[in-house]
Amino acid sequence: MLAPLIGIAFGAVATYWLKFTHDDILEVNLTIITAYLCFYVCEQSGVHTSGILALVALGLYMTNQGKTRISHSAEASVHHIWSFLGFVAETIIFTLAGLIMGARVLKSEVI
Repeated sequence: MLAPLIGIAFGAVATYWLKFTHDDILEVNLTIITAYLCFYVCEQSGVHTSGILALVALGLYMTNQGKTRISHSAEASVHHIWSFLGFVAETIIFTLAGLIMGARVLKSEVI
């Protein structure tokens, strides 16, 4: 129950900061840093809650409220950077999954 509240709190702070930021690079960095810090606070600090649940709540809050605070000039930059990060994450996940499954198949054939 605490993780979504932390995600919403981080989203509210990021939305507030985005209102005063009108630079492409700063707005992109703010969205990335907010997501990373939210996950870090939940997983690595003394809070011990789910970072994934906090990120989902942060993402939902930013989709609803924060998206309107991003300036029109930075909107395309933010979209392109997050699309690229999503592509890289998917590529890493599927590559690792393929390597793990391939290693398991090779182990079962040898034995």
